[in-house]
Amino acid sequence: MHPSEELAGRHFDAVIVGGGINGAGIARDLALRAHSAKHPLNILLLEKSFWGSGTSGKNSHLIHGGLRYLKYLDVGLVREALSERATLLKLAPNTVRPLRFKLSTNGPLDSLKYGAGIILYDLLAGQHRIGKSQYFGTNLSYWDAASDSAALVIDNVRDAKQLGTVCLPRSPVRRISGDGVELDNGVRVKAATVIDARGPWNRSASMRLVRGSHIVLPRLFPGGDAVAHFHTDGRIIFFIPWGDLNPVTLIGTTDVDHSGSADSVEISWNETEYLQNIAAKLFPHSADMPILGTFSSLRPLLAAPGKSASSTSREHHIAYRPDGVLEITGGKYTTYRLMAEQAADLACLRIAPNLASLHPTRTAPFTVPTLRPNGVDQRIAWAKAEEGCETLEEFLTCSTNWAWQKHWTAQDLEPLASAFGGGAEAFLERYEL
Repeated sequence: MHPSEELAGRHFDAVIVGGGINGAGIARDLALRAHSAKHPLNILLLEKSFWGSGTSGKNSHLIHGGLRYLKYLDVGLVREALSERATLLKLAPNTVRPLRFKLSTNGPLDSLKYGAGIILYDLLAGQHRIGKSQYFGTNLSYWDAASDSAALVIDNVRDAKQLGTVCLPRSPVRRISGDGVELDNGVRVKAATVIDARGPWNRSASMRLVRGSHIVLPRLFPGGDAVAHFHTDGRIIFFIPWGDLNPVTLIGTTDVDHSGSADSVEISWNETEYLQNIAAKLFPHSADMPILGTFSSLRPLLAAPGKSASSTSREHHIAYRPDGVLEITGGKYTTYRLMAEQAADLACLRIAPNLASLHPTRTAPFTVPTLRPNGVDQRIAWAKAEEGCETLEEFLTCSTNWAWQKHWTAQDLEPLASAFGGGAEAFLERYEL
């Protein structure tokens, strides 16, 4: 029997649909409020696949203010994101860590312009500046933070579960309404409030789906610094030292409108060629390197007619729809905690008004251990016991990022697949180039 069948006939204070970073963050926020106030809440978090398996686990793996948004005068968004960056560095040091970026530009005028941008970036960060930036000359640099994106999703879920939230992956939802949900298996669950955190899977008319794609190459340069390149088309492309299984370079991202299904998101040939060409321009030796992996995700942005995919704002909107469902649209991964807090504020006004002014996620560290062990066997054991991984795909793409850190063969996968009861052939068919 699937665990969701035990939900039949139950009533929850809040049902959250979508186990990406927003849904996981809301679940943890509500659970922490209930725990700190000793006011029990029945909370249910549902995810169709596995935690962080969609958009949230396939981004650029950064926690950043968004230096490039300054040219669109999104000063408020950048300031907000920089503040959240500081909070996550403090509360999640095992999954969010400082990273210096060396800035590659296209000549002296570019260097002058972007040097001024870095000055403004640091001024907006204020007391939350991470390290010493370089504003002048040909060696510009600034600081942001890197993340293990799916791991941070999983840790939010684990914390919520530790605090009493019912968290069920592999539980797709067929219908959502203001007073409950119906799962694909026909189980119906009632709720005082329902929160739609499905992101791209909620095809709202107010949403614009923009695809961001990445390629992974062998390590292109020594050292632990990343490279940020402002391309001639105005996009910023990151070259990030990556990999805890093998040393690789994560390169991205693109901005392309996506009109297809949220379940079918793959890099296009044009995107691949675009990223490869930029890599070859900066690092000529990369032209002969094999692509080890690619991944893409969708940004569910607020629709803005007349704007390009790159210039569309990353602002968010949280409000109750006419059908009574609390909906989250837009936003950035970096600001997930703030978005979760705002959504929880609105939910609590309906289900527990005395909790609406409590904001424990601003200061509360995670109550579960978040430092992953080294070693393949130890990591598999952790993934099963702590994260609830049941399949090879969940382990390689959510618990770890190993799927994209080497060219896997059936022989390589055999010991990993056996630990999860098989799945090597299906994985190779889906992820090998």
